[in-house]
This record gives sequence, C-alpha cells and structure tokens, in this order.
Amino acid sequence: MKYKWTIGEMAKLFDVSTDTLRYYEKAGLLSSGRHRDNGYRYYSYDDLVVLMDILLFRNLEVAVKDIRSMVATMDLGDIKQILIQNERLVEEKIEALIRQRTLLAQMTAQYELCEQQLGKFSIVPAPTFKCKFWSAQAEDLLTIIRQYKKPDRTWLNTIRYTLLLPPDEILNNRSFHLAQIGISFDEDTLSRLDLSEQQEFSSLPAKDCLYTVLGTDYSRKENTVLVEALAWLKEQGRQVEGPLLGRYLASVHKDGLDYYEIWLVLHST
Repeated sequence: MKYKWTIGEMAKLFDVSTDTLRYYEKAGLLSSGRHRDNGYRYYSYDDLVVLMDILLFRNLEVAVKDIRSMVATMDLGDIKQILIQNERLVEEKIEALIRQRTLLAQMTAQYELCEQQLGKFSIVPAPTFKCKFWSAQAEDLLTIIRQYKKPDRTWLNTIRYTLLLPPDEILNNRSFHLAQIGISFDEDTLSRLDLSEQQEFSSLPAKDCLYTVLGTDYSRKENTVLVEALAWLKEQGRQVEGPLLGRYLASVHKDGLDYYEIWLVLHST
C-alpha cells in the first residue's frame, strides 16, 4: 500500500521542524509530491525511508553536501568512505575535547591552589621546572606570544607565564614593578623545542625556598603578602638570598590582580 504524509505529519513523526524538511528539499536531499487538488506537499513511503537515512547521517555530523550525494548517486563503497572520513573527524574532535578537559582540570587546580595557599608560608625545595626570561618591558609579552604561537595554537595553552625578581628589588621595594617577564613549559613541551632553545631555559639553584601564593597588580607599591613573607622569614631565622621566582596561576580582572605561586631562594642554614 502507498502511504502519503503531509509535511506537518512527517515533521511530527520525526520530531523535526517543517522548516528543516523544507531546507532538506531546497538542498536537494529530499523530495515531495504535490496534491493535484490543493497543491499541498506530501511525502511517500520512499521519501520517509530517505528521510530516516538523512537524519541518521546528520546525527553522525555528515555534511549536507555529502548526504546529497549519498542518497542520490553513491554506491556502498562510496558511502563507506564518507563514513570513514567522518570517523576520523570525530576522533580529532575527541582528542581536542580531551585536551580541553585536561586544560580545564589544570586551570581549576590552579584556582584552587590560590584559594588554599594565598598568604600561607612554608619552606620547600626549589622547583625543578625551567624558565626563560626577557626584560621588564610590556612589549616582551607580545614577543613571547609571537615566538610561541605555533600553527596548532596549543602551545599557548601550555605556557606558564613566569616572573623573576632580583634580591635587591625584593628587599628594598617589595613590589613587582620591575619584574622580568618570562615563561616556563611543562617537560613534554620543553622537550619538543630545538636543543639550542632548550639550553636558553634554566632553573633555580637547588636550595630551600619560601613558598606562598600572592596577588599583584605590578604597581610600585609594596606587595602586602611579600612584606608579610619577609617578616615571617625573620621570625624563622632565615635570610633571603634571592632571586624570587613567580609562576602564574590565575587572574581576577574585577580586582585587577594576577595570582602567582612564588619561590624565594634562601641562604643555606
């Protein structure tokens, strides 16, 4: 028996809009007949089967232009190749989502570290990650971005912006106004640089460090947490040897503050 459905009935049957069905017709994916009496669209059983395939392929995120050929001219082998190609695209999306999830977890951990360690002081070994520094000029941030903006743009997500303060700046001004701008990479990213460039990166000496988290707006005024850190060290009977290394954690733009975890190198006891 040859059944016929109106556009409204077809849309309701498959939970799609009538505009979607009209779009598929306009794109050449689907066809409909016309009643001689009233000129209304109607769809046959064959049209219904074609629509089922169209919706299946769209759920698989096959492009409309490919579906047009798949339902009109392609044989089994051709359709299979389109599906294989889309499978590769899905794999790429999965990999991108995994990278995004990893980055989200890292950033969440950084914000949590700010909450937990802000203004709290402890003595820890020096960190082992390696850094590279430029001068204290704002333009150097643009230099960093240009240099490490690789074609896939993922390297920018692995950069940890890093600050360096010499001992006299710590003891005399207690601010970050003249901090050197730098970067640090995770080990995997650093290993992908040319060997000559890897050698431009260095780490702090293997000594005890004061560790804490602080926020700064890079102004000339004294940084409260840094002042408190120096007072705490005095109570502990420890002295600053310098330098101070700060690695970026998070920003609160409402307050104009960037938050860093810092390591302040101490004299050996």
